[in-house]
Amino acid sequence: MSASWVGWVHPAWRARPRRVARVRVLVALGGNAMTAADGGARPEDQIAAAALAMASVAELVADGVDIVLTHGNGPQVGNLLVKNELAAAVVPPVPLDWCGAQTQGTLGFILMNALDAALAARGLRRQTATIVTRTLVDLDDPAFQRPTKPIGRYLPRDEAEVLMGHGQHFADRGERGWRRVVASPEPKQIIDADAVTTLVDHRFVVIANGGGGIPVVRNDDGSLRGVEAVIDKDLGA
Repeated sequence: MSASWVGWVHPAWRARPRRVARVRVLVALGGNAMTAADGGARPEDQIAAAALAMASVAELVADGVDIVLTHGNGPQVGNLLVKNELAAAVVPPVPLDWCGAQTQGTLGFILMNALDAALAARGLRRQTATIVTRTLVDLDDPAFQRPTKPIGRYLPRDEAEVLMGHGQHFADRGERGWRRVVASPEPKQIIDADAVTTLVDHRFVVIANGGGGIPVVRNDDGSLRGVEAVIDKDLGA
């Protein structure tokens, strides 16, 4: 390389702006971030809380940050479990993986509406998308043999026995009553990660893996099925 070439820049390149790699950030919201300050989880409470949270997310987008948003779903799943319990003598309760899927859809809908409004208010034209996200777990995980993660309300024994008749596990907590316990296995793979990456590559603001993901296991034929479990949302993130 000649000395005269070193440090030389073609004139056509001198006016071009430097390309700066875009920053990608994972934003994780706790399930309680979508409730009122007093813990209220009525629809209007969750919509108002989502609007407040998405205003901050929109500011990051305005700064040129690519966002993947994930969220907890504890209070929301708790509400669904109460509905399961109250209606157990009338209709079969839905499994826990269905509860996770329902809350991913509901919270994704609320968050997208709030984020769309916050982006529009700042003159930003970015599309949002929610992905119903599955997380692979191992059926041989010891957590399935010893379900210990407490969820839902404390119930009297007779009400707990109705739900145990539907295959749910409950633990006697003494004077406080009986409380449902479920497995909390370690996440092994986010099944829908490629879909998230593709959307982010196309400048979507993506909401994914809510509640740590819907827990699934792989059958012998390679197909997937949901399981009764709760994934730690921080491990899922």
